[in-house]
Amino acid sequence: MNQNAIKKLRRKFIATAMASFFGVMLLMSATIYFINVHTTMRQISKTLDYIADNGGFIAPEEAQMFNNAEPAADFTHEKKSFFEELFEDLFNTGIDSEEFLHSVRYFAVIYDTDNKPVLSITNHISKISDGQAENYAAEALESGSESGSVEGFKYKVQRSDTNTVVVCMDVTSQMANVRRVGNIALFIVLAGTLLSYIFIRLISGHMIKPEIKAAEQQKQFITNAGHELKTPLSVIRANTELEMMMHGEDEWNNSTMNQVDRMTGLINDLVLIARSEEKEDVKELGDIDVSKTVTDVADTFSSVAEKNGIALKKDIPDGVVMRAMEEHIRQLASLLADNAIKYCDDGGAVLIQLSQKGKGARICVSNNYAQGEHEDYSRFFERFFRQDKSHNIDKGGIITFSCILK
Repeated sequence: MNQNAIKKLRRKFIATAMASFFGVMLLMSATIYFINVHTTMRQISKTLDYIADNGGFIAPEEAQMFNNAEPAADFTHEKKSFFEELFEDLFNTGIDSEEFLHSVRYFAVIYDTDNKPVLSITNHISKISDGQAENYAAEALESGSESGSVEGFKYKVQRSDTNTVVVCMDVTSQMANVRRVGNIALFIVLAGTLLSYIFIRLISGHMIKPEIKAAEQQKQFITNAGHELKTPLSVIRANTELEMMMHGEDEWNNSTMNQVDRMTGLINDLVLIARSEEKEDVKELGDIDVSKTVTDVADTFSSVAEKNGIALKKDIPDGVVMRAMEEHIRQLASLLADNAIKYCDDGGAVLIQLSQKGKGARICVSNNYAQGEHEDYSRFFERFFRQDKSHNIDKGGIITFSCILK
């Protein structure tokens, strides 16, 4: 894995980690927010039910002062199940304290059987007069619903055989607390994500340093080894050529020369791969006439194809241009053409096609290969992949390198 691949893997790791962290944080914050909304609305509903059941009063004994108001059972002390008590203890949804009840800001309007207001209770809220209370209560009655909202108040309509009680509760404070919790949760998600990104980026940068160093050492070793191997090959070639001059050619020295050429090609491919992994200098990029470059490569391999009894065809239009390095385009086209000729049926044909694809270019090299019906073509761009499982040295392996033409 080269330096660029390691850095790309690091970016993927950071993106995956941040997406996972953000998703978990968002889920947790949303859960907290919706639980807060649910518990707040539950407490509001229970408070309205309690006041409505007591005829619009906080204390049951107060309702006995009025003939039209019957005191309801004091369910603040009713028997509750274990889970109800646990829920109220955990989320503070109970209303069994007098301090809480007297802190509730509400008003109530009591109607007779003819739906005429007989009493307005506004002593628990200062900003609402009796007339305003009757207007809000009338609007709640006209809605036809037993509960709902009107002008920032939550209301409850309690009907009985003797009267109708409309209780409206000011929930401005509760809704402000709900919004506050939501804003805090959102801030924690955003701040936590930002801090986590900085932390993960620093840690991952420190972790990949040994891998980058190892990749650089590996690339340097391949380059150095390639240069070192060329020296003994040059000596072997020189000695073989001298022997051929002195004693003439035979099958043995010809075989030696063929293997020297093969070994030289393998070394050049190794060095080519090592160099292709180096970070490209943007200054070396330029507008390349891909049509001319691919045409030159096709013309170069036409004699090789003719020697092997293969027809080399071209479909290369003029004017295909892209920003790249000409050397990389030439190397890629040469490797594709060389392998297509090596693995082509006798008397077959190789077709080299070129087309413009957006700002890039597309090179397509195809051939006739009857034995390739069941081959895994997705592996043809793996390094040092050899299609010939018998390792036949006459054809050699398919050696490729990645070059994205865009």
